[in-house]
Amino acid sequence: MGRIVDISVKASRPRWLLAVIAGVVAALLPSGGAWAHEVGGVGATNFATTLSALSPAVPGVSLAVVENGSRLELRNTTAREVVVRGYSDEPYARIGPDGVWLNDSSPATYLNADRFASTTVPADADPAAPPRWRKISGETVHRWHDHRIHWMLTTLPTAVAAAPTAPHRISDWHVDLDYDGTVLSATGSLDWVPGPSPTPWYLLTAVSALLVVGAVFTRRAHALVAAALGALIAADVLHAAGIALVTTGNVPERLSAFLGDGLTGLLIWPFGLVAAVLIARKATFLGFVAMGVGGLLSSMMALDDAPVWWRSSAPSALPADLNRAGVALVVGLGAGLLVAGPLLWRRFKPASRHTASAVASTDAPADSAPAEHAEGVEADPATRSVASAKPDGKAGHDEAPPVVLGARATRAAAAAAPGDAARTGDAAGTGDDAGTGQAEVATVGRRGFAGTLAAGGVGAILGAAGGIVAGTPGEPAAPQAGPPAEPLSGVGATRIAFHGERQAGITTPARPQARLRIVAFDLAAGVDRAGLQGLLRRWTQAAAQLSQGLPLGDTGDDVVTGAGPSSLTVTVGFGPSLFGKAGLPAAARPGELTPLPAFPGEQLDAAHSDGDLCLLVHADDALVAFRAARALTRLAAPQARVRWQLDGFNNSPGVTPTAATGRNLMGQLDGTNNPQPTDEDFTAKVYVTDPAAPGWLRGGSVLVVRRIRMLLDDWEAQPREAQERVVGRRKDTGAPLSGGAERTPANFGTTTADGALAIPADAHIRLATPAFNNGAAMLRRGYSYSDGDAAGLIFLAWQADPRRGFIPVQQRLAGTDALNRFIRHETSALFAMPHGVTPGGHLGQDLFGDDPA
Repeated sequence: MGRIVDISVKASRPRWLLAVIAGVVAALLPSGGAWAHEVGGVGATNFATTLSALSPAVPGVSLAVVENGSRLELRNTTAREVVVRGYSDEPYARIGPDGVWLNDSSPATYLNADRFASTTVPADADPAAPPRWRKISGETVHRWHDHRIHWMLTTLPTAVAAAPTAPHRISDWHVDLDYDGTVLSATGSLDWVPGPSPTPWYLLTAVSALLVVGAVFTRRAHALVAAALGALIAADVLHAAGIALVTTGNVPERLSAFLGDGLTGLLIWPFGLVAAVLIARKATFLGFVAMGVGGLLSSMMALDDAPVWWRSSAPSALPADLNRAGVALVVGLGAGLLVAGPLLWRRFKPASRHTASAVASTDAPADSAPAEHAEGVEADPATRSVASAKPDGKAGHDEAPPVVLGARATRAAAAAAPGDAARTGDAAGTGDDAGTGQAEVATVGRRGFAGTLAAGGVGAILGAAGGIVAGTPGEPAAPQAGPPAEPLSGVGATRIAFHGERQAGITTPARPQARLRIVAFDLAAGVDRAGLQGLLRRWTQAAAQLSQGLPLGDTGDDVVTGAGPSSLTVTVGFGPSLFGKAGLPAAARPGELTPLPAFPGEQLDAAHSDGDLCLLVHADDALVAFRAARALTRLAAPQARVRWQLDGFNNSPGVTPTAATGRNLMGQLDGTNNPQPTDEDFTAKVYVTDPAAPGWLRGGSVLVVRRIRMLLDDWEAQPREAQERVVGRRKDTGAPLSGGAERTPANFGTTTADGALAIPADAHIRLATPAFNNGAAMLRRGYSYSDGDAAGLIFLAWQADPRRGFIPVQQRLAGTDALNRFIRHETSALFAMPHGVTPGGHLGQDLFGDDPA
């Protein structure tokens, strides 16, 4: 009797197989998205962060750039604390023998929580306030997303977008640390390093896939497919190990990085390895498992890691080209197995039990023909071994019996040879089928299969843990001390966040910056919605870079080489005349943007008034403000051209106390009676909160710009007392003439000894006070200007609605204000400033609705 070989999964009943595949897919897919190969929120990238120096060097204090530029890591094993300074030079974190502490008064505590500073900063986080320390760890190491060292935006720098194949220096950065009275300055750079050509890795991927598919049609198909599955898992394990080795943290954290969130690797790798072993033993149906494992690994790797082929760096401890080759092999082998699984089944589809029994029956002639095969299906090697059995009942030695999975298959084999049933339970290797013709069946029971999987999983965990622990780097070596970089002063280093609920430059920073440049634009003829939206995108991206002290990568950056952002803010607005242009219907203009009426006595220069768009650029340094305004003006072409522009100035930081009210060129304190952020109705006065307002304007503000020329010769000819009566306040203290200090509310009923009003009836503050204007109020942030013989005030008034703010007040002032004899209104403009922007969006995006232009 010939050898009887059976397969546990029959062609007529594939449900068990489909259930297995469905179970694997169901287990793996939910975790697949979490298996993205990133570290610290960054994957493959062309941005490179380098640390040049920590000067002076202190033994036991080390700083390192970790996680592919995503974070800084500070270790302090000394007996003293190191304090890390935040973005406004305030204490942010302290690291020492008693652990890690964060200052809850520092905005950096919240901004550093994630890669893109998307955490909302609480209103009570004031860098000038006393520190509120909170312990977060007992370790002597702290890692944080320091946004000075990496690229913050989701869009490319302007220079990089223009020439992505060329290297670019994005910025030079520095972070200050305080150690026992000594300032330690860490310096480094952020660069754009173009990646390699992906062509070689595309070719390796394609060749790998073709080799796996071709292997199905060879004599050693099972062995080669099994080898491909094993190589796929080995390459994926190596790739995951490279990720784990650059992941900072303890062993569980690194092990999690190795196995993936949800222990995805533990589910895939042991299952695939067992399948590879069984495929090598001719378990044809497990080719479908190879197909599933290969497809999952290939798709996840392609989605998550294919960018390593064309980017210059990736979060991996492996050499760059080895990492790229590993990704190519996983994608290629997995894609090949996805095709090879069905082909393997088609070629080696097993015969049914009845066919195998008929061929093996002792009643059949010894030289009878082999059983009929299904049309187009090649016989399984097991069937061929039966058909080609030698007359003496011995099978050829080159035909090894395939694996039979499960006890049901064993019973099926016994049913095919009833006389041999007794031998089925014999110990392996105790009998010889040569003389008896007994069936030789290689079986793996369900318990054995489950046990193998469990053993494989335990082995994977133990091996991974051992490898990762062995590969855990110790304390990073202290950086080589280089020439110390001159640190920026607090003024130059101050950054104002660009992204947020509201645009900066309105109420932030609280103290107006020292310099202003305001530029009004007209749209060029023929500009459509797409052109306008493209301009706003360019302005948004450039403003975000400039406000953080990042260069744009053009020759104009030389103007501010060595300077910091200096509290730079950029605020963008839309004029009434914009509506009716660029595809924006005139009817879409909000009521808050109703053009200002004419006022008595004004002498407006039409060429230097109004405008479709405006840019307000504020900074504490004249060069920084000039450079930013010029760069943004150049970016406006060809969609817009300059209509008019003004330059303004205030006291430089440090000249007066931070909280002091600024003075105008008449010598008067200007802005004393401004709404204060602590006022209950401050937001309603300054920002648009009306639910009927369009979405792009809600959360924004409306700006009135007036260039007011001061007739200083006439003013300075007046005695001091006369000047004070014109305004209604003392020049030295700003106190109202009714008595008290600067912030004392004016008492308009107070009289002098001779019975006259202490604050005259035509005094400026009497006519402008909200009490006499139905509560109308504005936030005034004025700047002085000087232009040849002309000088005066650039009046900036922010409000929710000029119809309830500037207009009624100015109508009252224009009639009887004593100050009118010494001033002349020469420029007037009105702009609606949209709400702020989140990373990835652009200013005014809501203005276009769902239009994808």
